[in-house]
Amino acid sequence: MIYYLLLPVFSLLLLTIQVTVFDVLSFGKTGLEISLILVIYAGFYLSIIRGIALSFVLGFFLDCITGVIPGFFVLSYVLIFLISKGVSLKVYARGVVFTIGFTFVCVLFEKFLIILMYRGLYGINVFYDILSISLLHAVIAGIFAPAFFALFHRLEVLFNVWEARSPDRL
Repeated sequence: MIYYLLLPVFSLLLLTIQVTVFDVLSFGKTGLEISLILVIYAGFYLSIIRGIALSFVLGFFLDCITGVIPGFFVLSYVLIFLISKGVSLKVYARGVVFTIGFTFVCVLFEKFLIILMYRGLYGINVFYDILSISLLHAVIAGIFAPAFFALFHRLEVLFNVWEARSPDRL
C-alpha cells in the first residue's frame, strides 16, 4: 500500500531531476532518460500491477511536464513496460549486454513513436532532424542502463525492507 502512496512523489522527483539536472548538464542537447530506464527495469523485475502503475504515473507526469499530446507518454511508457514484461518472461534478462541492447532498442522505439506522432498528427516529417539525436539518446541510455538497474535494484530492496517493517495500520 505504501508503494502506491509514495509512487507519485518519487516519480515527480525523478522526472524533475531528469528534466532539470540532466538537461542543464547536457546543455539541452541530449539528456538521459532515467524514467524510460525505470520503466524497462519495472518490466523486468516488478509485478505487472506495480509496473503498470509506475509506467502510468511516470507517463502522466511526463505528459504534464513536456506538453506534448496528452496521453502520448502514458501510452508509450505502458507499451514499453508491457513489451519489457513480455521479453522478461521469455529471455534471461540479467546480463549487462542484454540490458544495454534492450534499452537501446526501447529508446529507439520511443523515438520512432514520436516520429510517427509528428507525421500522423501534424504532417511534419521530422525523421532526418531527430535521427542523429535519437541515436545519441539511445546510446547514452544503453550505456548507463546497467548502472541505473543496479541503483533501482538497491532502492527496491531498501523500500521492500522498509515496507516489511512498517505495521499494516492503513
